[in-house]
Order: sequence, then C-alpha cells, then structure tokens
Amino acid sequence: MGRGSPEVSLVLIYDIEDDRLRTRVADICFDYGLERIQFSAFFGKLNRNRRQELALRLQRELGNKSGRIRIIPLCEQDLKEMWVLDQYRGDADELKKRADEERPRLRVLGQEN
Repeated sequence: MGRGSPEVSLVLIYDIEDDRLRTRVADICFDYGLERIQFSAFFGKLNRNRRQELALRLQRELGNKSGRIRIIPLCEQDLKEMWVLDQYRGDADELKKRADEERPRLRVLGQEN
C-alpha cells in the first residue's frame, strides 16, 4: 500500500468582508491543523489530497459571496530562507479577541481636555 502524496508546507491567505464567513473560514483552517500566523493568514502542512479537500470545502463555504482565498504551496528550500520577525506579546488569536472586545474610540483633535 502506498503512502500517498507527501505533505507540503503552505500558506493560506484570505480577504473576506463578511464577518461570519471569515470566522467560518478560519475555523475550517483550524480543522485542517493549520496555524494562524496573522489575522487572515494560516500556515501548515498538508498532502495534495488534503489540500484539494480543503480547497473544495472553502469553495463551498464561500459560495457566491465576495472573497478571495489563496493556498500557496512552499518548498522546503524556501522555508529554510524564511525570516520571521515577531514582536507580539500574544498570538494572533488572542490579539483578534482583544481587538473584537475593545470598542473603537473617537478622538476629536483640537478638543482635548
């Protein structure tokens, strides 16, 4: 019995306006074991069959709504050349949760106390 296709590293990025749909897309990425690296970007390893399955699932979820999703395979050599610059004090999920909980504040210039 064959092992199937090897796992390949990938970056998945998306730009989706609808909040609920964006959350569902993120949940699907988590279901496939991908790690959130930015608010709308995930990283992980999947074999070809799992990538196709993920793409089909995301396509069904997106339906006819507005959005862009990119699944970008990365070769191991490129990963060796990757530079990572992280300065967050929390991971992206924690930061997103905090941002969603905080209310935006309006500051009117020239009327400061």
